[in-house]
Amino acid sequence: MIFEEKTISSEIVYEGPVFRVRKHRVETMAGESVRDIVEHSGGSIMVAITDEGKVLMVRQYRKAFEKALLELPAGKADPGETPEVTASREFTEETGYTADHVEHLLSFYPTCGYSSEYLHIFICRGLTPGEPHWDESECLEILEYDPDELINMIMKNEIKDAKTIIGLLYARQAGEL
Repeated sequence: MIFEEKTISSEIVYEGPVFRVRKHRVETMAGESVRDIVEHSGGSIMVAITDEGKVLMVRQYRKAFEKALLELPAGKADPGETPEVTASREFTEETGYTADHVEHLLSFYPTCGYSSEYLHIFICRGLTPGEPHWDESECLEILEYDPDELINMIMKNEIKDAKTIIGLLYARQAGEL
């Protein structure tokens, strides 16, 4: 039997532009405890496939790791936005491309132990290039890769971003790549 924790009290202890942190006092089987939860609006990830069968990727600097990482294009949902709208908006903002066909592939909890973030992966096809519209602090390199090369990079532990690994491997297994 699973024991559900009852919330005794809850307060926001940090609020920033990307997430907030809420401290919960909870009742557990062993007594009272504290749960710090990162509240995040979620986001969408795009597995974008060109007419030539290449996958669009972005390379961007990630401060948490002090280096640039190779990732699928992705972005945070705005308040009240559906995952599909987030996917289309963020795809164009990050890469400049638009997609004629955007299809939901998978949704998942990337870090369920301490975050409410819920991510949605979409396959994007029928791509038309354009100009990206980066946020003031963004600077991305937009690249195209052969799907087999990306899978090999995952298997060699060269791609380390979880959402990218999940998106590419799931798309491959689903017959999309």
